[in-house]
Amino acid sequence: MRAFAKGLTTTVIFFLLVELGLRGAYFARNAMVRYVPLPYAFGDDYGPIPPWLDALLILKNDDALIWKNEPNVKRTYLDVFSPVWTERDRIALLRRFIPTVPAEFRDNPKWDVRVNSEGYRGDEMSVTPPPSTVRIACVGDSWTFGMPVGQEQTYPSRVAAWLRQERPDTRYEVQNFGVLGYSSFQGLQLLKSRVFDFHPDVVVIGFGMNDSEVAGYRDKDIVGGTGGRTLMARLKETAKDAAQHIEGYKFLKYEALALRFHPKPISDYLKGEAGPKGSGAVDYDSIEPWTRVSPHDYDLNVREMIRLASERGASVVLVDNELWEGSPYRAVLRKIADEMDAPLVDSLAIVNAARTGIEQSLETRLNLAGRADHLPLSAQGETTIVFRAYRGSVAVPRTLSIVGADPQLGSLVPNTIAMHDDGTGGDQKAGDGVWTYSARFAPSKTVLYMYTNSGTPGQWEGLDVPHIRRVDVPSATDGRPVYMPIETFGRVYMQGDDWHTDAVGYDAIAHAVARAIP
Repeated sequence: MRAFAKGLTTTVIFFLLVELGLRGAYFARNAMVRYVPLPYAFGDDYGPIPPWLDALLILKNDDALIWKNEPNVKRTYLDVFSPVWTERDRIALLRRFIPTVPAEFRDNPKWDVRVNSEGYRGDEMSVTPPPSTVRIACVGDSWTFGMPVGQEQTYPSRVAAWLRQERPDTRYEVQNFGVLGYSSFQGLQLLKSRVFDFHPDVVVIGFGMNDSEVAGYRDKDIVGGTGGRTLMARLKETAKDAAQHIEGYKFLKYEALALRFHPKPISDYLKGEAGPKGSGAVDYDSIEPWTRVSPHDYDLNVREMIRLASERGASVVLVDNELWEGSPYRAVLRKIADEMDAPLVDSLAIVNAARTGIEQSLETRLNLAGRADHLPLSAQGETTIVFRAYRGSVAVPRTLSIVGADPQLGSLVPNTIAMHDDGTGGDQKAGDGVWTYSARFAPSKTVLYMYTNSGTPGQWEGLDVPHIRRVDVPSATDGRPVYMPIETFGRVYMQGDDWHTDAVGYDAIAHAVARAIP
């Protein structure tokens, strides 16, 4: 018994020292962090997240809201929605223990986040509005929170700026109640439990992007206690939750998962996007048990938010915040706006219009508008598409290449289909930094593709932003080639990433919101 007690004591002391050592190492490491990286991978396929990043998260669990913002948080994020040499570089940045930024990322954009004592992004908030002030509450998800832009570039901040500029005779106060990842279910709970405590005169509501997520659960089922689970199941869950607070356990689990992690090649994601998707629109009724908020529940949630605001004498402005044209939630929101006489700001229309302006401006600036090489006319039933990619601020040591699932685009083998900047093959002007490639496709075909920059043939090197580009092939006019708008390597116009607009887009949306406010 003495030997057993001695061994047990030694074991406990050992693991206690390991626990203290890990906590000390993490604390010292995070105290030196200046920039928190936000790398992007295709399909968000990062593998396990290092446990030392837990202390840098800005969300915490909440019984009623599922999660909410941590109060009194200050972070500066390093944006990595940018070109890299290989996908491993992005994942390595996330797992890097030494809190320094590698040379290839040091010039990337940074953006700051300040969360006040109430847990919302912005300045401190008083419950009682100042005298003669119109208070505006912006409720929403990461679009409202403002990802991935700085504190003064969020659309609530820009709404305040536009109102000061265009209505200087009235005092306005704009509050940002946005939380990353929120759905309309969470927004409704937040509105009832906290937002109305601040007595807003106007409520700006923006949800939809996260509602449509097929996450394997419904938000409304997450809230509500044990849900009929057995005592043994609840004990197991309690033990599992307790283990998540033990750094030694978390570290061993992370190392085990990291050893087994093998990211899928980028070609698999291109192939998956290019593969058959079935016919017709998504039947959300059939997948309702696995969808965070169904279109039907989304309709009920938004209508209830409008009703509650009206009861309290507040006006409502609706903001559509999806970049997916085919989303059924957009149609639901338009119907609600019509039937309940609520102003609707169509963010996608604003972003698309601005994107077209950027494309036309670039074509004019490069003196390529209306200029076309004499390519052969397309055969009947085919369209010659001319892809154009501007190098922008990126150096091109050899050539930009295009890759896609179609055999004309390399059959998913990267760095094999070279583009031209020599005045041939459809290229309009030699040496202007606009790389060109032409290929023939059947009209109405959807072509998915990516660009790479001077990588090794057959290797995913010299990567563009982690984004799959697409074109729906139009019918040719008299067999003439169709020159696509000039894209830019390392940039998706009007987007900060695949899910959010950028600072220019938020500003334009804010201007529309400001003009919609009564």
